[in-house]
Amino acid sequence: MNNTYTKLETWCLANRKSATAPAFILLLILAKPTILSLALGGIMVCLGEMGRTWSSGYIDKNAKLATAGPYRFTRNPLYFFNAMIFVGFCVMAFNPWAAFFGILSFTIIYRATMRSEAAFIAGIFGEEFTKWIAVVPMFWPKWTNYPAQGQFSWPLVAKHREQKNALAMLAGIILFIGIYYLQIYISTHA
Repeated sequence: MNNTYTKLETWCLANRKSATAPAFILLLILAKPTILSLALGGIMVCLGEMGRTWSSGYIDKNAKLATAGPYRFTRNPLYFFNAMIFVGFCVMAFNPWAAFFGILSFTIIYRATMRSEAAFIAGIFGEEFTKWIAVVPMFWPKWTNYPAQGQFSWPLVAKHREQKNALAMLAGIILFIGIYYLQIYISTHA
């Protein structure tokens, strides 16, 4: 069983976007949104995207270890905020089975990704990385007094094309709202 799981993680690591798509499609197919689930989930998605934008403004990949902003509280704020976005979409879908499968898929995909990236970054930043990981948790944010290096940069946000991600999140929200209205239409015209 462990060998099968390892193979699954390896595949997910190499095919992160392809691995994520079935979970999102399942959310769409099984969605039974309500006004309340759309509102609460939509707020979570928007907060998650704001967090991604905040994170993107601090990370200069492979050039400098990001330790300021959200990187003082978690080593993987982009993935943390991705999780918030995904849970927001699960709330919007308002289907516990789809949410369970989606969160399980997300965990498998990003657990492998975080471990792989940690090994890569350790090779680049060495002792600086070792000091940072001794204080800052891998995923769940925690208040730390780690000395911050760096400041927020809108050019970094643009470099990481976060605006495209924000548009994709907006499209996702609109899609769930469309499902809600389609289901109302079908139920009233059946």
